[in-house]
Amino acid sequence: MSIPTLTAEQAAERLRAEGVKISADTIRQGIQQGAFPFGACVMDPKGRVRSCIIFDVQLEQWISERCAT
Repeated sequence: MSIPTLTAEQAAERLRAEGVKISADTIRQGIQQGAFPFGACVMDPKGRVRSCIIFDVQLEQWISERCAT
């Protein structure tokens, strides 16, 4: 069993392919603030992002819930 993940850069590319103007930094900040439920960020003691993981399945679900068809 594996959990498919993306980097913030890959997630930004995926969202841009759907027409969302977004950067990897915005994704990281959105995850930290709880605005994006499809990932997790690990912070260092100074509050900087050390690592950010985006869960592919949750990202695709989030996209599909917002797509206009």
